Amino acid sequence: MKIFRKSLSGARDACRGAALLMAFLVLIVIIAIVYQINTVTLTDERITYNELTRAQMDLAIESVLLQTYEDLLEDARAAQASEGEDPAAAGGGSGAASEPGEAPRNPDSVDSQMDRWYTPQSTSFGDIQLRIFIRDENSKYNVLNLLQPDEELAELAVQRVARILDYARGGTSEDISTGDAEEMALSMQAYMRERMSMTDLPQPQLLTTDLENSEQSVPFTFSEFRMLPGFEDKMFEDYFGQDEERIHAITSFLTVYTSPAMGEEEEASGLPVGDGGWGVNVNTAPFAVLSGLFSGREYPISIWEGVRDYRNEPEDPLEEEGEEGVEDVEPEPMLDEFGEEIFPKQIFDSLDELDEVYDFQALNEGDKSTITESLEVTSDVFEIVIAARISTASDVNQRLDFESRREQEEYFRSGEHLVRVVRSVVWRRPQDDDVVIVPLVRWEVLDNAPLQVLDFPDED
Repeated sequence: MKIFRKSLSGARDACRGAALLMAFLVLIVIIAIVYQINTVTLTDERITYNELTRAQMDLAIESVLLQTYEDLLEDARAAQASEGEDPAAAGGGSGAASEPGEAPRNPDSVDSQMDRWYTPQSTSFGDIQLRIFIRDENSKYNVLNLLQPDEELAELAVQRVARILDYARGGTSEDISTGDAEEMALSMQAYMRERMSMTDLPQPQLLTTDLENSEQSVPFTFSEFRMLPGFEDKMFEDYFGQDEERIHAITSFLTVYTSPAMGEEEEASGLPVGDGGWGVNVNTAPFAVLSGLFSGREYPISIWEGVRDYRNEPEDPLEEEGEEGVEDVEPEPMLDEFGEEIFPKQIFDSLDELDEVYDFQALNEGDKSTITESLEVTSDVFEIVIAARISTASDVNQRLDFESRREQEEYFRSGEHLVRVVRSVVWRRPQDDDVVIVPLVRWEVLDNAPLQVLDFPDED
């Protein structure tokens, strides 16, 4: 009798197929885990590298910033030293000779476009390229004038702010109309006078807080006005518009920083003294600011065209005593960031020198006094902007020789590169027999680097 036994070969084949499938699935899971670990590791590596790079850029910026502080201090100390010099020596050694009866030329005692701090400079720390750009806040009009307690003066300030906004982008594709400029000026005034009514944001107790008028508020920064009606984000940006036109932010013409202290110092109080910051520096103020101080009905705009032209005329040769008598010595030129020579130009050593401008000289003494009350020749608040750029793998071999200001400005503003832009605003004030730097804005990261306001824009 035959006994039939069930064959197990088919079952064993099926098991072998299932084991192969299971092994394949386990392999897929292992690969996915390894891939995930690798991705996370690479991501952490990139994050660490980026943080390290940013730390290196910040340290480079901080180093340059501290050096810039020292340069501004040395500039002020040179002014202090020159003011104490013998007049004859000052006239012969630091400026052009004066006419008989006139005060000696002393360019060290004023702030102008001929100061070393005014010219943008470039440097590098290893692979990090840096560009240093300084402008004095005294070249701008202070919108805190809108808070004048005298209504007539406050209305005058509104008109001035409106004219400056109107002229700021005049002739460009982003021109601000006269009506819009007036609404913006009134909106800023209302915001500072009635801030608690216009916003639900909490108001901290500040030294500037007026307990008798709690509605009034002094802004920390000009950017607070961004949220007001009539203001747009692009108004706070510098960029190149159509036909390569330079379009400047309104912060290139208006400020809130030039009044760090007001009033007289009380005896033994140790409180700082300031002049209120109501005037603008005639040597550095943009044409839009100067021409906006007064309407064309009050004084012809040709006065400010004459001021602009005068400060761009070549400086007269120095007269020095030589072996063969008095000799003319050409002033020594400075170098710009491209290594090109900057030949000295005329500056206003004092407001009396405005008489060198023909249209100003033709005014009567009362009108001259009215104009000079809104002007000054020195600066004490400065905005320092440092742009740091580090080469990426794609452009490490890129040529860094720039042939124009426009080319370099675009290089440091391009979104294709790793760029970090930091701004610092400082107050340079005398203290005892020395000068100190007081930071008003110690460190602020900007979206892009501002453009220098030029009297006569380059035509490449």
